Amino acid sequence: MSAIPLPPPPTLPGYTAAAIRGRRSTFFAVVGITLMAGLWLLGVSLRRDGYNAIEWAMMAVFAPLFYQLAVGFWTALIGLVLLVRGRGDPFDLSRSLSEEEQRGELGASTAIIMPIYNEDVSRVFEGLRVMYLSLERTGQLAHFDFFILSDSDNPNKWVEEELAWLELCRQLDGFGRIFYRKRRKPINRKSGNVSDFCRRWGRRYRYMHALDADSVMEGELLVRMVRLMEKHRNVGILQTAPRVFGAGTLFGRVMQFAHAAYGEPFMAGLNYLALGDATFWGHNAILRLAPFMESCGLPELPGREPFGGHILSHDFVESALMTKAGYQVWLLPVSEGSYEEGPPTLIDTLKRDRRWCQGNMQHFWLLFAKGWAPLARLNFLHGILSYVAAPLWFVFLLCATALAAGRGHQAHHVGAVGGGKAGLLLLVITLGLLFVPKGLILLRQVARRDLEKDFHSKAALVWSGVLDTIFFSILAPVLMLFHSKFVLFTVLGRGVKWASQRRSGDDAVDWEESILTFAGVSAFALVWAAFAFWVSPTFFGWISPVLIGIALSIPFSIFTAGERSGRGRGFFATKEELDPPWVLRQLQENLERAQVREAPLPQLAKNYGLLQSLLDPYVNALHVSLLRSRQRLTPESREYLEGLRRRLVREGPEALNKRELSAVMYDPDLMLRLHYDLWSGSGEGLAPWWDVAIRQYNILTREPVTALYR
Repeated sequence: MSAIPLPPPPTLPGYTAAAIRGRRSTFFAVVGITLMAGLWLLGVSLRRDGYNAIEWAMMAVFAPLFYQLAVGFWTALIGLVLLVRGRGDPFDLSRSLSEEEQRGELGASTAIIMPIYNEDVSRVFEGLRVMYLSLERTGQLAHFDFFILSDSDNPNKWVEEELAWLELCRQLDGFGRIFYRKRRKPINRKSGNVSDFCRRWGRRYRYMHALDADSVMEGELLVRMVRLMEKHRNVGILQTAPRVFGAGTLFGRVMQFAHAAYGEPFMAGLNYLALGDATFWGHNAILRLAPFMESCGLPELPGREPFGGHILSHDFVESALMTKAGYQVWLLPVSEGSYEEGPPTLIDTLKRDRRWCQGNMQHFWLLFAKGWAPLARLNFLHGILSYVAAPLWFVFLLCATALAAGRGHQAHHVGAVGGGKAGLLLLVITLGLLFVPKGLILLRQVARRDLEKDFHSKAALVWSGVLDTIFFSILAPVLMLFHSKFVLFTVLGRGVKWASQRRSGDDAVDWEESILTFAGVSAFALVWAAFAFWVSPTFFGWISPVLIGIALSIPFSIFTAGERSGRGRGFFATKEELDPPWVLRQLQENLERAQVREAPLPQLAKNYGLLQSLLDPYVNALHVSLLRSRQRLTPESREYLEGLRRRLVREGPEALNKRELSAVMYDPDLMLRLHYDLWSGSGEGLAPWWDVAIRQYNILTREPVTALYR
C-alpha cells in the first residue's frame, strides 16, 4: 500500500458506496434465484426413490455450469436494458469529460508500449505507423513516445525488426520518439518484458498504453483515455473492449461478427457489475505507472509449473493488485477506436486457449490469498470456471449417459435428465438462458434506423445471426472436449511452451493438420453416439446435438479455415469491413503497398537475418549500434566466443544451435570482426554456405562489396 494519500474516487453523479452495493446485490440476487430454480428443477426431474451416486454427481457439476449460464444471461440482459433505455449507464466513465476538458494540451507524458515475439514485422510497424500518424492529427503527439519491446529469438525477425524500426523513424522523423529494444534474455515472457520497460524507463512517464502486437488504436481515443486518467486520479487502469478486425477466413469473420453484433451489451453489463473493480486484459488499456510499478509486481507461485512458478495470465493479477493498493480499475465501454485481430482458425484458437487455460488454472492459488477485493476474487473464480466448466460439462454428459444406460430403454424419459414437466421446463429455461439474450440483442440491431452504418443489411444481419448460431452450436462441444483435455494436462503437470501467435492475416490451416488434430475426438463422438442410440433412441436425440458437433470437427475446421465466407452476400459483414475507420483503412493500404522483398535462395532462408547482419555493411552497423556494450569478458568467455567464430566461418551457420547463434549476434566486437573477415577473405577456409551467401548478396544488391575490404 502506498504511503502517499490516495486520490478520491471518480466524481460521477450518484456514484456512492450504497449505489455500488445496490447494483451488486441486484445482480447476484437474480443470479442466485435463477440458480436455485435450475437446481430445484433438476432435483425434481431426477428424483424417484431417492438419489443415487450418479444423480448426486450430476447435481454437483450442474450447479457451477448453471451459475455460469445465469451470470452470462443477466450480464447481457442488464447491459441491453441500459442501452435500450437511451440514457445509457450513468456510471459510464467515458461520458464523464466536459467539453472544456476534452480540449487543450495534455499535461502528462505517456509511453505506448508494444511487446512482440517473432511477429509479422510489416504488420507490427505499419500498425505503429498509423497510430503515430493518428496521434499527430490530434495535435498531441508531443506527449507520447512509442516503444517496441522485442523478445524475438528468431535471428531473421530480429534483424528485420531493426531495419523496420530504422526505416519507420526515418520516414516519420521519429528519432527520439520511437524506440526499439531487444532483450538479451526473455525472462518471464511478456510480463517480464513489460517489467523490464518499467525498470528502465517507467519513471519518465505518468501513464503507459499497453498494446499487443496486433493492436491498433485511434489517436483521439488514446488522448481521451489520458484525459480521463488526469481527471479521475484514483483510476489505476482503464481498459477498453477492443473490436475485432481484419478477419479473412470464415472462422475469423464469424467471430468478428459475433463480437460486433453482441459485444456491446455484454460490456455494458460487465461495467454495471464491476464499476471500479473491473479486470485488466493486458492490452488496449492505459495504466497509471507509479502505482503499477510500486504495487503490481508479480509473485512467484509455490511449486513448479504448470500450477506454480511464473504467472502466465498476469493481467488478472495486476488488476487485483491495483485494487488492493487502493486504486480502481474501470472498463471503458467505447464502441470505436480500439481494435485487435483474432485467431484465423479453430486450431489457432485452441493453441491460444491451451496457454490461457494454464494461466487461469494458476489463479487457483490466488483465490485463497488475503487482501483481495471481493470482486477481484470473483474475477479469479470466473477465469478458472471458464475452463473448468468444460470438464464439468463433460462429466455431466457422461453421468447422463450412465444414468440412461442404467434405466435401460425407457422411452418415456426425456433423455437422462428425467421426464415430466420439471425436466421439460428445465430444458426450456436452459435454452432460454443460452439464446434469449442473443435474440433480443439481434432484434435491437435489426430495429435500428442506422443499421447500415454497422452491418450490410437487415436480411444479411438476420441470416448471419442464424448461421452463427449453427456455427457456435458445432464449436461449443469441440471446445468442451479440448478444454477438458487442457485442464487435465494442467492438473497432470504438463506445461506449455511460449510460442508466437498466428494472426488473422496468416495462411489458413491445411487438411493434414485438421485431420491429425480432430480424428481422435471425431472417432470418440461416433462411438459415444452408437452407444447412446443402443441405450435409447430418445436419449440419442437428447445428446445428439453435442455429439454431432464433435463428429463434424474435421470438416468444420477445414471449411471454416477457408476464404469462402459469404462476403459477397454481406454475411458476417461489420463496420470494420464495410466502412473501416481511417486507422484501419490506412493500415490495409500500407500493407498492400509494402514492398515485397526478393526471396533468398532456399538454402539461405533459415539464416537470412544472420547473413544480412554479417554481410551488409549498413545492416551490420545498425545491428552493432543497437547492441549494449559488453562488460569485460573473462578469458573463458572470450575463448568460447572465439570458438563459435571459427566454427561459424569454417562450417557455416548450421553448425551452431540457436543459443550459440544468439551469443554471436549479441557480441558487437565479434559481429564487426566477422563482417571484416567474410568480405576481406582473411577468414581461412570459408564454408561453402558463405560462398553461396556472398554470391547471392552481390546479386541482390548489384553492388559487390568485396573490393571495399581489399
